[in-house]
Amino acid sequence: MSNPYLTAREAAAELNVSRATLYAYVSRGMIRSEPVEGSRHRLYRADDVRAILARKTAEFGHKSGSETIVATALTHDTPILDSAITLIADGELYYRGRDATELTRSSSLESVARLLWQCDDDPFASAAPDIGAFSSPLTGIARCQALLPLAAAQDLRAYTLETGNVARTGADLLRLLCAGFTSKKPSIEPIHAQLSAHWAGPGQPGGNAAKLIRAALVLCADHELNASTFTVRCVASTRATPYGAVMAGPSTLQGPRHGGQTARVAALFDEAANAESPLAAVAARLRRGERLPGFGHTLYPDGDPRCKLLRRLLSATLGSNKALTMAEELAAAASANTGLMPNVDFSLVMLQRSLDLPTIAPMGIFAIGRCAGWIAHAQEQYVRPELIRPRARYIGEQPQLAQTPLNA
Repeated sequence: MSNPYLTAREAAAELNVSRATLYAYVSRGMIRSEPVEGSRHRLYRADDVRAILARKTAEFGHKSGSETIVATALTHDTPILDSAITLIADGELYYRGRDATELTRSSSLESVARLLWQCDDDPFASAAPDIGAFSSPLTGIARCQALLPLAAAQDLRAYTLETGNVARTGADLLRLLCAGFTSKKPSIEPIHAQLSAHWAGPGQPGGNAAKLIRAALVLCADHELNASTFTVRCVASTRATPYGAVMAGPSTLQGPRHGGQTARVAALFDEAANAESPLAAVAARLRRGERLPGFGHTLYPDGDPRCKLLRRLLSATLGSNKALTMAEELAAAASANTGLMPNVDFSLVMLQRSLDLPTIAPMGIFAIGRCAGWIAHAQEQYVRPELIRPRARYIGEQPQLAQTPLNA
């Protein structure tokens, strides 16, 4: 009798997909899994794996090939390009082979950027970019979108797409995004120090905000081919400058199904604060048939490691905190009634509320942190000859043949 279970390696090999894709199938309930006692690993139901394989074969006539890739690659399934930057595997996140959660212990965003960019020289050793008398009534990501084109027009060096030069431009871009979210001039000070000095409320003990913002920036630095990063790579494949590539990132990031999800999470936090209890707010949403933003992630069926770490850091650093307690009660109520674990969007709002940061802080941390990854992906794309130009499978009306006139 054959074994009813497969290891992650066996299941992924049989489906001819990555482990990330396998975990996405589990998250969607398409494959059942069981924990291995005394281990962090899980086993996967062989019959579920083979049922998916049978559906693929029935639909496309073969297990792999261009048709299968086109059908699945644009969601969370078959990988569409090679990358040496970030790995998501077994529920963990790695930057260039380094555990991202371990890097939060002492790394700054700048040091993680150097790791991602594989720099020989320190790109942050140069002076901060000079934006002159830039003035705008805009705030947050909108201010960044106004500032970056101005800086791009003044930086001819950015047209040189050699890897080291892209890293130097990347350092300028990180500082410009920080300036956009703080409404200050670009500075050579560490980015987490700039953000904490501008954002943290007077009631926070010295150093707490800086430490926690630093960790959050590191955890947001990259996440493989998310929507904004893929957009950045598409732009970079046209040989647009790093400014052009990065300007595409915030436009994508602010969508409510990406980094803009933090605004929806904030609304849920407001509902929980105004309700009889966090559980009452969760119950009201569920009874209305509404989803709970900030919960669940297709790549982390057992919970987002970025969120887990930020929650632990917040608890260890802040101890007793009214906003933190409310957030934990909200997470517990939602998970108990949906089976979904909170994700990084939830933890960024949790950090913002616990430290009494401005409402733009979750998006700011996400965008500034992710810019490090955008630059790394742009670098990787610049050294490749191909233009990213996928094809669409046409499903519209078939073309009509020209009809011969009756009197011809």
